[in-house]
Amino acid sequence: MSLKPTSDEMTAVDTWIESHFSPEPMQRAFSFVYDGHNSEDFIASWETTFSKEALDEECTAHALTFTDPHTRLEVNVEAISYHNFPVIEWVLNFKNGGETDTPILEQILPLDTNYPLAEGSAVLHYSKGALCCIDDFAPVEKPLELEEQVNLQPGGGRSSSEILPFFNIESESKGIVTGIGWTGEWKASFYREEENAVRLGAGMALTHLKLHPGETIRTPRILMLFWHGARIRGNNMLRRFILAHHRPRPNGESLNLPVILADWGGKSAAEHLTNIQRVIDHELPINCYWIDAEWFGKGSWWSMPGNWEVKSDLYPQGFRPISDTLHQSGRRFLLWFEPHRVCKDTPWSSLKKRPNWLLELGNGEDNYKQWKTGGWPIPHDDPKWIIYESRRSQMSPDELMFNVGNPEARAFLTDFISDRIVEFGLDWYREDANIAPLEYWRHADAPDRQGITEIRYIEGLYALWDELIGRHPHLMIDNCASGGRRIDLESVGRSTALHRTDWAHDSIHAQCHSFGLFQWVPLHLPGRGAVLKKGNEYEFRSVMAAGLTTQLWEETDGDQGDDARRLLEQYLDIHKFYYGDYYPLTPYSQDIDVWLAWQFNLPEDGEGMVQAFRREESVYESARLYLHELAPGARYLLRDVDADASSEMGGRELMEDGLVVQISEKPYAAIITYKQVE
Repeated sequence: MSLKPTSDEMTAVDTWIESHFSPEPMQRAFSFVYDGHNSEDFIASWETTFSKEALDEECTAHALTFTDPHTRLEVNVEAISYHNFPVIEWVLNFKNGGETDTPILEQILPLDTNYPLAEGSAVLHYSKGALCCIDDFAPVEKPLELEEQVNLQPGGGRSSSEILPFFNIESESKGIVTGIGWTGEWKASFYREEENAVRLGAGMALTHLKLHPGETIRTPRILMLFWHGARIRGNNMLRRFILAHHRPRPNGESLNLPVILADWGGKSAAEHLTNIQRVIDHELPINCYWIDAEWFGKGSWWSMPGNWEVKSDLYPQGFRPISDTLHQSGRRFLLWFEPHRVCKDTPWSSLKKRPNWLLELGNGEDNYKQWKTGGWPIPHDDPKWIIYESRRSQMSPDELMFNVGNPEARAFLTDFISDRIVEFGLDWYREDANIAPLEYWRHADAPDRQGITEIRYIEGLYALWDELIGRHPHLMIDNCASGGRRIDLESVGRSTALHRTDWAHDSIHAQCHSFGLFQWVPLHLPGRGAVLKKGNEYEFRSVMAAGLTTQLWEETDGDQGDDARRLLEQYLDIHKFYYGDYYPLTPYSQDIDVWLAWQFNLPEDGEGMVQAFRREESVYESARLYLHELAPGARYLLRDVDADASSEMGGRELMEDGLVVQISEKPYAAIITYKQVE
């Protein structure tokens, strides 16, 4: 079996491109309001140029430019279609080519179009974002009723805070996946305006601005992927597309996530070196060491961003002894930073004297509440309130935000991080962002320039990351934002969320987060590290993903080296499957008395795996799981990683009759691998 796009899927995207991106299309894919008038009323009268060029064997570029003959405003549409995926993605750029300020440009929607429905049905699928709770990335299924509109946005200015910006509209046996690339405050709407169509809209949440002469702005990136068949097929093609075309490539090689040992930055260099030496002595296949916050400044980590002086009492020789030891053993080094938040009375707070280097928060009570909660009211009896109250005690409106939208400020920050990469010997730059930026952006905007600060900031964030990668081709970026609150189509190609949520209370939470996020984004990690010791298989397997975060056993547990190595080797044997196609085998559930299971499949290689979790209060010792996308006439060799025995079953049997998985103890997690028999 294969997930290769069908001719019908490729025809669907080709037809859509012809209808929306040709010189004389039936319908434009975007809209905006200019000087009080909707673009659909005048865009046809503007000067238009069109070009089409093959970029390589896989991609074709489509360029459309519309120019207002009076004000010389230019709208440049840069689109790319793919020969191996039924995908079109595009970005709009607006440029004032005139000699005076433009009229007000507002309500910019780089996606504004109708999608025809099959037989009048429509179901919207998406996942929640990362609000630091067990609900993070939980799947949502929303039928779209006639004349009903669904409006979604993340809140607070971080792209996956409330909602993950990927969506799948299912209409009988076909549909489209849409994705948004904007690491800020996007919005999306889905309106069933008639029986056989859904109106799709997406863009920034707020644009109302004039452009100065020569000034250019960009919009969020939009992706559309067309699929036929089962809804999960669309999700899996998205996973494949991201891996093929939006995947970090350190030193020109596709990124595979590491096995990480993580520890706190408030520990001494001697303690870290002891950890590293234990890994080396036990020959553990851990290839990255992560030092988190608290290594800098003169106080607690949360009050010190803006003072990046290394704590000399903890690290008297800096970080070079650590990175050198790691590199000599063939391992890599990751270090935490939080450069976007500047705390009061730190050295960087003096940068406020430089115009527009630091952004301030508005003083209004409503702004303060929205900034603190990410824009969403939380009941006081909600467990999430505890997290926000904790964060309130750590932050105040006195905090400033470093403005990477200012070119001079960004150059300063780029040089600073770049110098630390060299000085410390870093392989991974961990960039945290524990600040909701939306109200800082809004507070900085003039009434006739609403949205400009956010645009410049997001453009500057991408420029910062791109410049760091350009200077240090080996560099990998860990994109953290109070967990995984900046996951979107633009960010995943430059960075990876190695800490996808701050909520890491137990194994069930990790399973639930994986269940939802696996459907959309292939590269991510639970921040919670499993302890490497005998008897910890359930917790360990609950946090497995495309990479792995671990903790060493306590010395009082005795010598756990052999068991730790066995656990890691089991993981490495199945590591490749997390880069394959994902299929949920049970419903999503947070209950403690059920089973949860999923399948990862590599159909081109004829192999894959099943992970099944029997939770602590489940009374059932077995589950029948129906597998997906196997070759019906083939035989498969099945192996339980905990047992020596193996068995054979047919592909049709595994899909139609199901695989029975036995787990006698609880809680426990089983891993069954399968491979097609030659």
